[in-house]
Amino acid sequence: MIEINNKIDFEINYKEIEKRKERIRKIWQYKQVDHIPIGIYVIDNKERFTRKEIEIEKEKNLRFDFNSIKKSLNLLPDDYIPFLKPEVGCTTIPTILGSKVSYTEQFENYSTVKEPIVYKIEDLEKLNIPQDKNEIIKEGLMPANLEKIYYYKTVAKGLIDMTGIDIGGVLCGSVDIMDSNLFYMSLITEKERILNYLEKLSDLYIKVQEILTGEIGGLNKMMNIDWDTSWYPEGHKGYLSDDPCANFGVSTFETFSKPFNKKIYDRFGYGGFHNCGPHPCASAYLQYDEKDASKKVKAINCSLQFTYKELDKFISVFSGSETILYFLFEEEFYDSKKAIELYKELVDIGIKYNVICIPSYALDTSSHSDDDIRDIYKEFIKISKEYALSLKLK
Repeated sequence: MIEINNKIDFEINYKEIEKRKERIRKIWQYKQVDHIPIGIYVIDNKERFTRKEIEIEKEKNLRFDFNSIKKSLNLLPDDYIPFLKPEVGCTTIPTILGSKVSYTEQFENYSTVKEPIVYKIEDLEKLNIPQDKNEIIKEGLMPANLEKIYYYKTVAKGLIDMTGIDIGGVLCGSVDIMDSNLFYMSLITEKERILNYLEKLSDLYIKVQEILTGEIGGLNKMMNIDWDTSWYPEGHKGYLSDDPCANFGVSTFETFSKPFNKKIYDRFGYGGFHNCGPHPCASAYLQYDEKDASKKVKAINCSLQFTYKELDKFISVFSGSETILYFLFEEEFYDSKKAIELYKELVDIGIKYNVICIPSYALDTSSHSDDDIRDIYKEFIKISKEYALSLKLK
């Protein structure tokens, strides 16, 4: 095995990075900017690490991050904000409760749980859901999470913001913990049992995030508290994923998602919400307290691929709300020419409803030359400047 000695061998212009953050602060308030930010960043896996290696071996994870930061800083002006991304997959909460991890060698695919651990509703009630932080840090993937974060802090010296660990949300975790048929049926047939379980599980989520964000150095050392690589302004670092809500309606979302999502946002700030799509609950995504306008999600993150069929309708929901919509451009589905056309389409609909839409687009050096990446960025930035002029901003 080749020993990897990581160190920062690139320069970061922190004054320039602060200017980029200030642009984001402004657009989160729908204030005038010279262009709408572009969430393009470069992936440089030149050492061809597998996803399993990146998730398990902290040295390879950080080397991959450093390579990607160096390449991104070299090729991307204007908007790119460097980030470190400690990756362990999205199974932390299930592993604390006893789930086992299934790893993949393919770089594109993240680890998952091997199988559910709850097949009967009675088994759900028997789960040991730890609440003591001294116990939590010893369970499942938590030791690996903390070891990786500590290593990142030691090598990077706190000079680069981190993403959080991919923790998800209480329903995302539940779908992994429970047999999926049991989970969705229980929302109908076992309401009180599920609500009691989600109350305990949401307390665990908050404690896990408190442990992880504390180890990283606090919220303002982070892009946001979860997996998203987008930088969120101060006071809005809270973030969760709720992909199961793609499969039910607003009343179910109001009952089984929002009370527990609210606990996370109240603790960490009203920031972002992720659902790949589709979006039958979109009308209920934002407001969490009708009497307190500040308790409102500010950003929605979704997959362009899984939202595309309802794109106009989806964006229209957020007209007048000053929400930021982040769209994941999955490179395996779109070549760069198609991505540019899709961004133009997003912009046209965004102008129609006066909604800010930001592409989150990772360009892989295995597919694009340096010149390709520069050219793609130039096309996006040209469109984004026209976009800023066409929106009604303050």
